[in-house]
Amino acid sequence: MTEGGATGIGGLEGLLESLRALSGEVTTAAVLSAGGDLEAATLPPGVDRERYAGMIAALAGIARRIARENGGSGFAEARIRAEEGYVLLVGLEGGRTLTTTTGPDARVGLVLYDMRNTRKELEQTSGNSAPAGSETGGPGERKQ
Repeated sequence: MTEGGATGIGGLEGLLESLRALSGEVTTAAVLSAGGDLEAATLPPGVDRERYAGMIAALAGIARRIARENGGSGFAEARIRAEEGYVLLVGLEGGRTLTTTTGPDARVGLVLYDMRNTRKELEQTSGNSAPAGSETGGPGERKQ
């Protein structure tokens, strides 16, 4: 899916572009660090990357908080439906988040399936920092 070891920003963006190509319903894709910074994104020109990262970080934080309140350790997936389409979030190891946006008629189940497959590649190529033996590193969890 990517060329020669997808590490670093170029490799992450390559994986995100591959996700967009695989699932034609994805309009934007991004990886957010556990600290709330954009590691990589496929955003159209003119989109304020810091503002986008802030909004996604807020959504991921709410998803984590709700999961903890319900006895979980982190969130696996979250979907938000708006008039213009969907915002989909998938928790990654180490507290990172994979997010996409789609149009209103997207087949969300298929997009989430593609995101889960991309999650596996992101976790294999990013040199994740999850503790050994943890269940997928506690997706969506930050270390305090």
